[in-house]
Amino acid sequence: MNKLMKVAVASTLVVTMLAGCSSTPAAKYAKVGLGVVSSFNEETNQVNTTMAAVALDKDGKIAYIDLDVAQSTPTDEKKALTETKKERGEAYGMKGSSPIGAEWNEQAAALEEYCLGKTPAEVAGMELDDYHGGKAPAAGTDLASKCTITIDDFLAAIEKAVANAKEVEADKVGVGEVMANNADKAQVDTTIALVATDANGKVVYTKLDVAQIYKGVTETKGERKEAYGMKETSAKNGKIENGGEWYEQAAAFEAFTVGKTLEEVAAVEVEDYHGGKAPATGSDLASKCTITIDAFLEAIAEAGANLK
Repeated sequence: MNKLMKVAVASTLVVTMLAGCSSTPAAKYAKVGLGVVSSFNEETNQVNTTMAAVALDKDGKIAYIDLDVAQSTPTDEKKALTETKKERGEAYGMKGSSPIGAEWNEQAAALEEYCLGKTPAEVAGMELDDYHGGKAPAAGTDLASKCTITIDDFLAAIEKAVANAKEVEADKVGVGEVMANNADKAQVDTTIALVATDANGKVVYTKLDVAQIYKGVTETKGERKEAYGMKETSAKNGKIENGGEWYEQAAAFEAFTVGKTLEEVAAVEVEDYHGGKAPATGSDLASKCTITIDAFLEAIAEAGANLK
């Protein structure tokens, strides 16, 4: 083989090798985000927390979406619920009164299906009709044949989720929610975990938040930032240098999860604290996060079970 032929063969091998390297499939999801919209009814004490978890592909189209509502009235024993509308399924009881004979979870699923493959702008621009003081899919549209519930809060939560979306290289995404009622304070706490994992099952992104909703407060703990008012108490506690606000401590736990499997996250070392579990004293995590993390771990586990 002459020198020229050897060079040609070598060049062909290099091109082949490079082609092989570039054949690795791209991550399914390029951005993930969580959006939460809550309301408090002062006449009935009912709390509605609407949640949207959204993942976009590399083209900016919705490739994953999960919509749900945590609805509870903590001061009414029969209506103090700990399951979301989606989790309640047929027990929600909408099917009989629905003009299309569809249960709430079925209608929410139809809206999710409608959103897939569309850009957020296309979803926001859907045709709507006025309905029961809100907006519903416009009569005569294909979506209206499967979904007639008001979707104002869904659209607002989706918009927030997209605005909050962070860049990732994720293969799967899941979301989990844990609800708790406090009748004395007429308060509902909904802990939400959005988790994204890579092809090896390692966490690449976690978003944690709590919708602690009561009269006068409809923002999540994360959205309240400094207004939540934990830093001074945390500083007095002395475990975190200069103290840590709630959102800062939640962010520290989010960072702790990245690069770990869900099993490794679940095995975090904890100790008893204020009737719950907090990161164990002396651990690196405890130098940044001393809040109870029971609900975080439960919501993360649920998110892991729901990965898609």
